[in-house]
Amino acid sequence: MQEDSKKIPYFRILKEAFSLTWKNRYLWWFGFLVLLSNLGGLDYLRSDNKNSSESLAVVKSLPLSPWLIGGIVILAIFLIVILILGIISRGALIASLEKERRGIRCDFKQSFKDGKKTFWKIFLISFFSNIFLLVAGLILFPPVVFLFVNHNYLISFFMGAIAAIIFIPLLVMVAYLKIFGYLFTILGKLKTWSSLENAYNLFRKNIKPSILMALFFLPIGIAILIMLSLLIIPIGIILLPIGLIVFLLAGKIGAVLIAGFGLLILMLILFILRSVFEVFAQAIWILFFREIAVSEEKEVVMEVVIEKVPLSTETMPITEYKQNQN
Repeated sequence: MQEDSKKIPYFRILKEAFSLTWKNRYLWWFGFLVLLSNLGGLDYLRSDNKNSSESLAVVKSLPLSPWLIGGIVILAIFLIVILILGIISRGALIASLEKERRGIRCDFKQSFKDGKKTFWKIFLISFFSNIFLLVAGLILFPPVVFLFVNHNYLISFFMGAIAAIIFIPLLVMVAYLKIFGYLFTILGKLKTWSSLENAYNLFRKNIKPSILMALFFLPIGIAILIMLSLLIIPIGIILLPIGLIVFLLAGKIGAVLIAGFGLLILMLILFILRSVFEVFAQAIWILFFREIAVSEEKEVVMEVVIEKVPLSTETMPITEYKQNQN
C-alpha cells in the first residue's frame, strides 16, 4: 500500500485540480450550493447543549402566533431544500469532474441529473457517518458532564481530556470516510456499506498521505483570506468618499446604507471564492483518490502474481524429474 508520501505527485494534483476548476466554471454553481448546505450546518450533526437550551428558552418566551409558526415552517422547508440541493450538488461535482477529467464534456443540466441519481447514496453515507459520531459523543461526553455538574472538576478535566483524545481521531476518520465513501459509491458504483468499508480500508492504509494532502488546504485558505484583505483596501477607497458625501446629505442612515453595500460586496466576493474553492477541493480529492486507489489495485495484482509464479515454477521441474525416472 502507498505509504511513502513522496511517491504521490501532490503539486501535479493541485495543478490539474486548478485546471479542471477553471475550465469548467458551470461547476461553480454546484460549489455554491454545497457551500450553502455546509454553512447551514446540514452536513454534520451538532450537539451544543448550552446553545440548544438557550434557543429553546427563547422559543418558549415567544408567543405562538400563526405568523411565527408559519415562519418556522418556511425556514424548515428552506433548510430541507438547501440540504437536498447540497447533496445533489456534491454528487454532480464528483460525477462531472470525473467526466471532465476523462475528456467527456458535460453541462449543468446533465450534471444535475447525475447528482440526482446518487442522492440516496451520498445521503446514507453522510447519515450513517454522522450517527456514528453522535453515538460516540453520547458515550464519551455525558460522564464528563455528570462529573462536572457534581463538582468533581479534577476528574472531569482528565476524563474530558481522554474523551477528546478519543473523539478527535474519530472526527478525522469520519471526515475521510465521507470523502472516500462518496468517491467509492459514485466512481466505483458501490453500495453504501461497501463504500464505507472500502473508504475505511483505504484511509487506514494511507493515513500519512491523506493527512498531508489535507494540509495543503491550509495555505490555500490563508491565500483566500489574504486576497479578501487586499480587496478591502480598493473597496474602502471607492466607498469611503461616497459614504462621506452621503453622510453629509442623508446623515447616519445614508452612511449605514453605504457601509452595508460595501459589506454586501465583500460577502458576494467571499461566496464566489468559497464556491470556487469547493469545486477545487473536490477535484483535489478525486485526483488524490485516483492515485492511492490505483496504487492499491496494482499492488493487489502484483501480490497475486507473486504468489502464483513460484508455484508453477516449482511444480514443472518435479513433474519432469518423475518422468525421467520412469
